[in-house]
Amino acid sequence: MKHGIETVAVRQSIFAGLWVCAEADLPMPAGVSGPCFDDDMWDFADVVGLPAQWGASELRFNFRNVENPVWRLVAKEYSFALMAPTHPEVAHLPLAYRTARSIRTCSAKFGRLAGWLNWLSRNGVLTLAQVGDRECDGYLIEARKVRDRNTGAVVRTSGDDEVRATTRPVIELAFYGGLFPDDAYADGYLPWKGRHPGTVDGASDTWTAYRTPEVEDELLRPLLAVALYVTEHIAPRIVELRKQVPDEAPASGNRYPRKPPIREFQQLLQRYVRSGMPLPQIYVAKVVERLNDGWSAEDPLLLLSLSHLAREAGFRQFRRPWLDELRPLFEEAVDQVGIEYPYGRDAELIRRADGEGKVPWTDPVSPRDVALQMPMLVWAAAVIVVVAVAGMRSCELMEFERDCCLPPEERAPGLFRYRIQGKLIKGQNLGGVRDEWVVVKEVWDAMRTAAAVTPTRERASRIFGRFAFDSWSNQFRAWVNGHAGRRLGLDPIPDGTVTLRMLRRTLAVEMAYRPHGLMATKFALKHLHATTTEGYTRRPGGAQGKFLAEVQSLEETRNVEILVEEFENFQDGIMPAGRGATELVTFFEHIDELVKEHAANETNVLMNDTEILGLMRKRASILHVGLANYCWFADPSRALCLILAGSTDTDQPLIGMCDSARCPQATHHQRHRPVWAEHERTQKVFLGQLGVTRKLEGPRQQAELERTQRVLAEIDAAGADT
Repeated sequence: MKHGIETVAVRQSIFAGLWVCAEADLPMPAGVSGPCFDDDMWDFADVVGLPAQWGASELRFNFRNVENPVWRLVAKEYSFALMAPTHPEVAHLPLAYRTARSIRTCSAKFGRLAGWLNWLSRNGVLTLAQVGDRECDGYLIEARKVRDRNTGAVVRTSGDDEVRATTRPVIELAFYGGLFPDDAYADGYLPWKGRHPGTVDGASDTWTAYRTPEVEDELLRPLLAVALYVTEHIAPRIVELRKQVPDEAPASGNRYPRKPPIREFQQLLQRYVRSGMPLPQIYVAKVVERLNDGWSAEDPLLLLSLSHLAREAGFRQFRRPWLDELRPLFEEAVDQVGIEYPYGRDAELIRRADGEGKVPWTDPVSPRDVALQMPMLVWAAAVIVVVAVAGMRSCELMEFERDCCLPPEERAPGLFRYRIQGKLIKGQNLGGVRDEWVVVKEVWDAMRTAAAVTPTRERASRIFGRFAFDSWSNQFRAWVNGHAGRRLGLDPIPDGTVTLRMLRRTLAVEMAYRPHGLMATKFALKHLHATTTEGYTRRPGGAQGKFLAEVQSLEETRNVEILVEEFENFQDGIMPAGRGATELVTFFEHIDELVKEHAANETNVLMNDTEILGLMRKRASILHVGLANYCWFADPSRALCLILAGSTDTDQPLIGMCDSARCPQATHHQRHRPVWAEHERTQKVFLGQLGVTRKLEGPRQQAELERTQRVLAEIDAAGADT
């Protein structure tokens, strides 16, 4: 008896003897059946087409984790019903889900259901029929607590999302009561009165999109700059360095003579001494291991890599009994040439990231560093670049294989399209869908070098496979902020949280809110935006289409916010400038009259923000944000950029070609003044550097300067509080 659970006879399930994978249409290799419903452990590791993102623990359902054997069967039936909704015994249930849930989703739901059932057992509830509001509310309080796995102490409070996920299986168990009528909730009982889990505990059931925060500029700026530096300058050299590292043991080196091979080592050491090359050094972890084994910290051979020398001498490994007789030879050689890591000793000079001269691209490193740490740096940098610049999801990254980089396609002389072939996972059937992504060259280069450092025998032909970005980013930050980063002139990466979702969210915001912001420090954003818009070339509107829909939604929100801000400036007497200012001011006057009329008719109750936004949303839909102006693209036939291009039948302006000083649909505002002021400064410098022979260029630049000064004067005049 455990927690008040008595040993009882377990009923026969209606699903007894069924093969789960066959019923759930999960593909299996020939001759493999997968788990049987009656098994207490369901292992789906053999299912064909599993995404790399799914971990081994997510593929195993250990029903022994449910303490009550009767409820263990309930958990099996619930999991089976989620995976096989078309089974006749499931399909007739009125509230059952009609779409099969993935293995990963069912695994998570089973884990939360086990927590609910075990909580009931520990609180004296023996049958589901005893469950009532008291038990549900008690469990809800417990669900709000996150406990330490070892001590059981409460470490924090769960967020609304966690509570929703925890309570959902509790409610769903009522949907499938017909599968286990002998031990189900009481007839007609629904936990929390049948409310959707999103409203449990007073949480709002409104889905709030884009809750993932952005990466702070102070953190993203050095992070992206360092990642690009690594992929452009360090990664290609790591690829070449890895080619110099031999296999762990020579193919013919299978000799283990009992007597120390003095002659072979003597010849090897003489070669080192004649060349003046230091003997190979072992990595730090091996030094610690030797110290723990009793080596003296003063031993001159403490840092010497004996196994490295043994492989060079033609042996598979160094035998410890050899050391006593060989020690004098080793100590003499160490005294003459010293000890140093064997690889990267003559590293190529590269320019420091801060421009302060040139340095070797790496210090000498051990074979272990070349095999493990350096590839991790390349993978981490590549992941940062790909997600921050292309907006890919982690599940897509984990599927990329070594041949993912397709040959560049020259679309015009000197203009190339770069594509990466991968696999869509999110929202697709098991196994995903093959697809291609159009990217900028920096992303293509990052993926190519990441593929080049991936050993062919690892990761089942995938570049990254299943990885923990937290671990990679921490090691990457430590490397950048350590000796290597300081030597290369890299900007330190400050403390702060960075996740792949945050990087993807930041890219969307940069494209929508700041078209010439952070990303423009390294890329021409209009090119990045155009490339990202192409998305997946085989499936237009696929996963990248969802990302662009997020960007478009953010753009709409940004436009409304800009319009509201400028309307408030208008109310404060700060007017727009430019040839399109008159129309914008007329629109603001119309809105202002409506606001005042509404206030008079509603007993001085002002219009709320929602009503104002409703009035402005249509006008905001024609706003296009430029670096030095706003374009109110109401009439294509009046757009100067389209007139100059000879095409006025499009629905988008050529914002990069905008001559806002002359366009009748462009306005200038106070936030644009710094851009025009900087333009004036550079024009003055350029004019001052023109020689007397530049007779044609001088007048043209002088006219451009005068136009810039006129725009500045108009902005200053419009901004004066009249």
